[in-house]
Amino acid sequence: MNQPSIFYYRKPAQQSVFPGAHPGKIVGGGKLFKHHVPLISSPDLRHIDLRASVLDPFENFQIKAFHQQSQLNLFLLADLSASMAYQGEWSKQNIIVDCLQSIAKSAYAHGDRFGFIGSGKTFSHSMVISPANQRQGQVTELAKRLKTLQYNGSTESFLQAVNYLPSKASLVFLLSDFHLPMAVIQQQMQRLTQHTVVPLVLWDRQEYSNLPNWGLVKLADMEQNKSRTLFMRPTLKERIIQTFEQRKQHLQHCFRGFGCEPLFLEKGYRAELMTQYFLQHAA
Repeated sequence: MNQPSIFYYRKPAQQSVFPGAHPGKIVGGGKLFKHHVPLISSPDLRHIDLRASVLDPFENFQIKAFHQQSQLNLFLLADLSASMAYQGEWSKQNIIVDCLQSIAKSAYAHGDRFGFIGSGKTFSHSMVISPANQRQGQVTELAKRLKTLQYNGSTESFLQAVNYLPSKASLVFLLSDFHLPMAVIQQQMQRLTQHTVVPLVLWDRQEYSNLPNWGLVKLADMEQNKSRTLFMRPTLKERIIQTFEQRKQHLQHCFRGFGCEPLFLEKGYRAELMTQYFLQHAA
């Protein structure tokens, strides 16, 4: 497996007392000019603006005030249900590990904090990393567990994951194949409205596009642990492909309704895709 790479990301201005790499709303030692204040309000002669002081009708010395750069919490909320163990052209299980390591590494490179919440059939505290109580090597340990974890059942704890997020607005990466009822996805998004959400839709084209034109095909429902055999023919193959395309449109419409754009990972994970996403869509 390749060493995970960092990616560039940016979040809208936020209120935070901790210095970081992101635009903030409070006054501090940043580089982005905010406004002028009288000397008595900010007695810092290093930032005195002589031109503004001369033009002040009340003859007060004017000091430049700047936005303080803020620290940000990044969270990866990962679907750990049985369907996320699918092995096609890519291993979804390995992609989850790649996302975990890359997002964590990117957060540390930006001076931010990282957290992880995994949701499977049942909720387990062993699948949680808290930004506030993080220890060295915790991400590495979790990555090793995720590589060998037996994914099973459906995502019954999907909605519980939000309960472990802080009230402070965070940047949340929501990783799943989203083979869920649309009502459940909408309910999850409603509970995440205070955060900036990046939906990562993990699909593999072998799931639906590489079917034969003719012949018997065994299709498995990994979450229900059931399978069925179909006699594949061109019309049925086309219908299956169209169903996935329609599902993609429905997911796009759903997420856009909550002000975010999904990123479809259909060819594995690459950090440059994340950078490109933020350059195109992040405010």
